[in-house]
Amino acid sequence: MTDSLFVLFIIFFACFVCSAFFSGSEAAFFSISRAKARTFLGGGKKGAASLDFLKRDPNRFLMTIVIGKNLSNITAASIGTMLVIVFFGNENMLLAIVVAILLVAAMMLIVGDIIPKAYATRNPEKLTLTVSPFLHILSRIFSPIIWICDRLAHLISGNRPLTANMMTEEDIKEWIHAGTEEGTIEEEEQQMLYSVLEFGDTSVRKVMTRRQDVVMLEDTATAAQALAIFQDTHFSRLPVYQGTTDKIIGILNIKDLLAADFTADSIYQHHTSIASLASDPYFIPDSKKIDVLLREMQKNKTHMAIVLDEYGAFEGVITVEDILEELVGDILDEYDTDEAEIVKSSDGKYSIDASCSIEDINEELGISIPISEEYETIAGFIMTHLGHIPSIDEEITISGSKEKIKVTHMNANRIMRIRLELPPEESL
Repeated sequence: MTDSLFVLFIIFFACFVCSAFFSGSEAAFFSISRAKARTFLGGGKKGAASLDFLKRDPNRFLMTIVIGKNLSNITAASIGTMLVIVFFGNENMLLAIVVAILLVAAMMLIVGDIIPKAYATRNPEKLTLTVSPFLHILSRIFSPIIWICDRLAHLISGNRPLTANMMTEEDIKEWIHAGTEEGTIEEEEQQMLYSVLEFGDTSVRKVMTRRQDVVMLEDTATAAQALAIFQDTHFSRLPVYQGTTDKIIGILNIKDLLAADFTADSIYQHHTSIASLASDPYFIPDSKKIDVLLREMQKNKTHMAIVLDEYGAFEGVITVEDILEELVGDILDEYDTDEAEIVKSSDGKYSIDASCSIEDINEELGISIPISEEYETIAGFIMTHLGHIPSIDEEITISGSKEKIKVTHMNANRIMRIRLELPPEESL
């Protein structure tokens, strides 16, 4: 074997080593999150500064990998073809080319891609910290080529970056779900993380206590009457209205009511009206997002807001506790009763609070009750489809499916609870 062939063999295998280096580096780099890289940097780990530099400019990293890997593969393919031709001779040129293509392709796939990536995905932290300084230097060396490629990419695709951040909320939910399946994340943690992601998209309308469920005080009520209602309901704040419930003039805090009793001229003895003790109401539209509202309530030191519809009519109330429950679930005190909205009975049917939203029922039971802008709750669905106020035990069959709904509890004209029967194949 001549010295020149020996040198070619050395270069040939060196190219495969370089190809494996770039393939493994790419797999390891994208296995490490930006947050993890910042953690390494904060911990002062060797190579962390270079890793953080590359993470802050992923376009530069990606183009460095592409340039280095293509140079290695093209060089390896060229030299490999030359060596095979030398081995077979010029008289078997076609055979030599076929063998060279198959041999080099197989080696590139196995040695230059599969093996290094398999190793990198199992040791991403160690590998990224080791190779990042070298990739940082290479990115500087390839800077002219990277700049030219970047300019060409801008001409073709506009000003969009080559590696745009395509991570969506659904992608994050998939990662959370995967973490739950692997046991890394508990089910309770999964639900809380989902709640955090949905928090900014949730409107006041979905969270508020509706007007028919709101306990209110008329401005003519005396302090003694107000105190009796506070004792019956165990609430700490109640809206105060004047004349009609659409005219809310204030919010009465039980602390203000109790504090007033200790004045020299007791308001209880003189049956004084409680309107003067109420604080100014905080009005908000029902379309406001609860994350924005929470910040406003913190800033204004307000614990209760009055919700108005698009016509300015009173629609309900919302408290800080209502908002926090969207994150952590129901917060019950010693006076609350833990009555679930959806309860499965022994016969496989479901007792459902009529104020439960159609979306929640469909999600919980895996069914498809029709959704419309005309209604939001199961009670609204029933009234819309019946066209009249139902009576107890009146039934409705959902069009296009076999689910049956029966009204089980009424309070005057208001539906309180219903009974939902699923077909046998849908029963959970």
